[in-house]
Amino acid sequence: MAGPAFCEKGSLYFVTYGGNTLFKRSLIVFLIIITFISMLLLSMPENKQGKSTSLQAVKGQLELADWNMEHTKILPLDGEWEFYWNQLLTPEDFSAQNKVRPRPAGYMTVPGLWNGKVIGKTEIPVFGYATYRLVIEDIPFHGVLGLKKGNARFSSKIYVNNQELLSDGQPAGKAFDYKSGNTPQLGFFSCNGNRIEILVQVANYEYMNSGIPVSLELGSESAMLHQFQKNNLLALAVFAILLTIAFMHLIFFGVAWAGGVREYLMPLFSLFCFLFAIGNGLADQRPLLLLLPDIPFTIVFKMKDFFLSANFIVMLWIFHKFKKGLLPPRFAKVISILYGAYLVAVVVLPIYVYYKIHLLVMACNTLILLALLIRAIFLYIRNAEGLLLFIAILSVNLYSADAILFSLGLKTSSGFLQVYIMIFAVVMILLLSMQYFSALNNLKSSVKRTQDAEIAFLRAQINPHFLYNALNSIASLCVSSPEKAEEVVVELAQYLRHSFDFKRIDGISTLARELELLEAYLYIEKTRFGERLQVEYDIEEDLDIPIPPLILQPLVENAVRHGVMAKIVGGTVRISIKRHAEKVVFTIEDNGVGMNEIKLNELVTENAKERGIGIWNINQRLKVLYNTELKVVSKIGNGTQVSLELPLNNNKISRMKQIRKGEFGHKSDNC
Repeated sequence: MAGPAFCEKGSLYFVTYGGNTLFKRSLIVFLIIITFISMLLLSMPENKQGKSTSLQAVKGQLELADWNMEHTKILPLDGEWEFYWNQLLTPEDFSAQNKVRPRPAGYMTVPGLWNGKVIGKTEIPVFGYATYRLVIEDIPFHGVLGLKKGNARFSSKIYVNNQELLSDGQPAGKAFDYKSGNTPQLGFFSCNGNRIEILVQVANYEYMNSGIPVSLELGSESAMLHQFQKNNLLALAVFAILLTIAFMHLIFFGVAWAGGVREYLMPLFSLFCFLFAIGNGLADQRPLLLLLPDIPFTIVFKMKDFFLSANFIVMLWIFHKFKKGLLPPRFAKVISILYGAYLVAVVVLPIYVYYKIHLLVMACNTLILLALLIRAIFLYIRNAEGLLLFIAILSVNLYSADAILFSLGLKTSSGFLQVYIMIFAVVMILLLSMQYFSALNNLKSSVKRTQDAEIAFLRAQINPHFLYNALNSIASLCVSSPEKAEEVVVELAQYLRHSFDFKRIDGISTLARELELLEAYLYIEKTRFGERLQVEYDIEEDLDIPIPPLILQPLVENAVRHGVMAKIVGGTVRISIKRHAEKVVFTIEDNGVGMNEIKLNELVTENAKERGIGIWNINQRLKVLYNTELKVVSKIGNGTQVSLELPLNNNKISRMKQIRKGEFGHKSDNC
């Protein structure tokens, strides 16, 4: 009874613990969503940063006797403006000399859109033209004032006190004469403190809604100039930051590629930042127009739509590549094709034509982003992974929501767009950095395992001809000289023991161990070749340093097989190991047949078909580990000399162990 009760209790405890964990993750997700949505909601009121909405225009009149300019430096000219539909009026129409003054069709709220509004019994359509008029009385200021026009869709002209102050595009009564323009503008005029009359002509024959969706703002010259410059500098800063991030990730990708890491998320994110830098630079404050003032606005607007829509395609592939299963590849391909068709429409069709499907495109954006957000939420709650990915997708969702609300005229400020995209950029930089270092560590581990296996293979790769000949020599000696045969068997065993030493596959050996292997090899070869092979040693005493394995024996084997044994009479192999300053100099010299320059140059080139464990492999290892190379001198008929230098300083060995381990692959080389 006690056992089952305990297990039952344990199971209950496990379920409770899992439930608590899921609840905590769900709570974290909820709090993050509430925080981000609060940012969106807080960005909607206009009463902030020195702006006031307490002074409102009523039936085209605005009294400013109570305007405290010290407290409220910038005043939004919100409220009811006189609205003259199908009329483009000028100050002359309201002059005292004009006996027949125009009568307004009604009053239109600014900020707001005219399409869908009913004036009298007439519903105002999207396309058309109109004049807004506001008279400001009792201004407590004498001097220069500034007037800012943020957004008037889709062309405008502003008159202040009988003078044209701002012009953006060309409002007209016919689409043929109309020219679009919708860029934030700032103008200055003198005020004597009595009365200001403002006329705003607006016309639209392209965009999906019309009117003045953003407040016109009035303030002192210094306050307005400061705000205007600050907004432009902020927009330019976002552009510069995104462009810098794009180039940095492109450089990182090139460096990673050179290092063997194929991290394709980096160029994708680089492309994302580049496209968004351009698209965002042509939206809202349109800071790029400060650098390119002569581009027609229609082209600017199309470029903005093109880059931001193309950016959406890139973003989908970033999420697809970043997390397997988050976005199926077939779905990503279908969306890319559909959005590609939309990009073609943006390029070739007029704005008013492709904007007929723009709402559908925005709806698709919203649905896709919501689906990604839901998948990211479930991924984090169930598997405790992808919190940063969830935040990135959430920031893109809110960016999209903010942009949609602004484009539909439901929100009069788009300043928080920059905040959301910078949150996304920062989070993605963190994610990509983590992904990059993870890929780099995996590559290092993989290369290390490969190196260990290859070193083991190199140690096990004994020339079959050498082993066959050694066994034949032993068989012959068993009849003629059993004692000699026993000695050869011992040396062969010694050679094989060192060659098959798989315990030390960390790439480090010692000079003493390598010399034991070398002596065993040469003893067997001398047994085979007799007096034809002579060996001389010149090794400094008390010199035992750490060295990479299989450095000496392959060089001596080359000298024996391809040097002295290529001569009928044989020859001598001389092995010298000497200390020179802070280095140890290894020299293997023979008086064999030598080689010409062509073969000498081929000696240090990779040719896996013709070579086994020799010169090329050793030279590559020396380059990577010590930044040095073999020095080979040879002349036909005079033999060959191969030398190399290794440092006495153990720091080099530590460097080899800790930094360079596993950064190259050993290839067979047997010459």
